[in-house]
Amino acid sequence: MRRSVFRQRAIRLLTLGLVLCLLGPGTGWAEVLKVSQANQSLYPDPDFAGTPLAPVAEGSEVNVLQQAGDWYKVEVDGKTGWMHRQAFPAAQAGSKFDIKGLLFGAPAKEAKSDEVALAGKGFTPEVESSYRQKHPEMQFAQVDRVESNRVDPARLQAFIREGELKP
Repeated sequence: MRRSVFRQRAIRLLTLGLVLCLLGPGTGWAEVLKVSQANQSLYPDPDFAGTPLAPVAEGSEVNVLQQAGDWYKVEVDGKTGWMHRQAFPAAQAGSKFDIKGLLFGAPAKEAKSDEVALAGKGFTPEVESSYRQKHPEMQFAQVDRVESNRVDPARLQAFIREGELKP
């Protein structure tokens, strides 16, 4: 009799644990991500063409409120806005537990305009690290100098307006 009660409780606990794992952070638990890329900004909308609301320092922890594609709506230092997944390389978009993806594989994905824009900005840290290892003779000082250049957001917005560029 005691063994049966113990077994039922163990099964209930295991079932509860499995349900909690399957539900994950997308069901009411706040997800916290750490910004691991320098020079990141908080945007009013999920779009790089908008005027940034505020810079977000590398190492900052943000509370994820919502995810829309490759963008996260976050709260950081009392401000709410959008950040692109490039700020969190360790957190891949869609990294939440996905049983369908585990069973049937990930669906094919087309490149979005944001991804194409990011590709034009240079190597990801992972690609750059791999390239440095394969080509130790290469000098990256000039690349580092170019990457350190910053554009004033107001001047960028003026350029977009004057050039009648569409986001």
